[in-house]
Amino acid sequence: MHLPYDGAKLDRLMEEAGVDLVLAFTRHNIRYLCGGYYYHFHERFQAIAEAQYTPLLGIPRGKPGEAFLVGGSGEFGQAKAEKLWVPEIIPTERHPAAAAREAAQAIRKRDLGRSTIAVERDFLPVSAMDVLQKELPGARFAEALGLLEELRAIKRPDEIDIFRRITQTDSLAIQTAFKTANPGATTRQIAARLEQEMTGQGVHFLWAFTAAGPGMLRAPSEKVWAEGEVLHLDAGGEQAGYLTDVCRMGCRGEPSPLAQELFQACLATQDKVRAAIRPGAPAGAIYGLGCKTIQETGHGKHGQFLIHGMGLVSHEQPRFGAGAPRRLEAGMVISIETDIRHPEVGYMKIEDTVAVTPAGCEGLGDLGRDQWAVVAA
Repeated sequence: MHLPYDGAKLDRLMEEAGVDLVLAFTRHNIRYLCGGYYYHFHERFQAIAEAQYTPLLGIPRGKPGEAFLVGGSGEFGQAKAEKLWVPEIIPTERHPAAAAREAAQAIRKRDLGRSTIAVERDFLPVSAMDVLQKELPGARFAEALGLLEELRAIKRPDEIDIFRRITQTDSLAIQTAFKTANPGATTRQIAARLEQEMTGQGVHFLWAFTAAGPGMLRAPSEKVWAEGEVLHLDAGGEQAGYLTDVCRMGCRGEPSPLAQELFQACLATQDKVRAAIRPGAPAGAIYGLGCKTIQETGHGKHGQFLIHGMGLVSHEQPRFGAGAPRRLEAGMVISIETDIRHPEVGYMKIEDTVAVTPAGCEGLGDLGRDQWAVVAA
């Protein structure tokens, strides 16, 4: 049986956690474990009628041939067409309690009714959890978050290819939105153009933070991007569930000397951190370097540094923070963010997405990161 994920790694993680069966619910984990498959009808929404679509994917440790997917009755055709590897698909009503009853029956059928089952506690509906506990009174329920995050932490080459493509698309869409913003354009209109560009390239638009200085409002609005003002566009989208997140700077007319200075401070912090990223580097040390560097620019009073993992979830592994012990590994994807919120200039920000490589890191969508998008007043 060909599995779309590292089966040996999942078995090891489950064994280390004392887990006999993992029961995944979230869209990102089901997509990952199913090799990209997710019922197309509910790809963008879950609520329906009085409840919600509740897929439940069960994988016993060491026995992927006994895996099952509780899903909608309309999924059979898609699952067959996409050659879904899961051996048993169990149709049910679109209700958490009904799905949980079917999952419990499948678990008992596999003689795992008194086993340790890992569930996604912070995501699984309460009604589903109630039914699982009632139907499986001898089972012990554990948290699945850690082992599933760890399973996804190192990206395969095909996943890196997706990140590279969508991050380049994101960066290009931002530049186009800047350059097509005519005098008098509002941040809402600019964000709409960004969405149009991203969607046109096959990336599903998710958000656009806009901040036209010197104001600090980070939301599309009727605020006009006026002459002499800086504007940051911080945009995200997804393709096949994988996320892109990029921020670039523009200015209506030439930026002021102070704006230039702030831009260079952000860029210098980004560059120094990127130069330090490599396999074996401690996450805590990387975070500390970013915080130290923004302070050394002389603009630490208004500055902030943030760094986090990227994948099917924003802010997933690896996690950074003071003293974080985890060491980076090739294949991890990371977002690096530096911003300076200056009362005279506005909200300056640069955000890059990089992949850790054997020799350092690769910028996945660097268009516009080291220069302003200067737009005619």
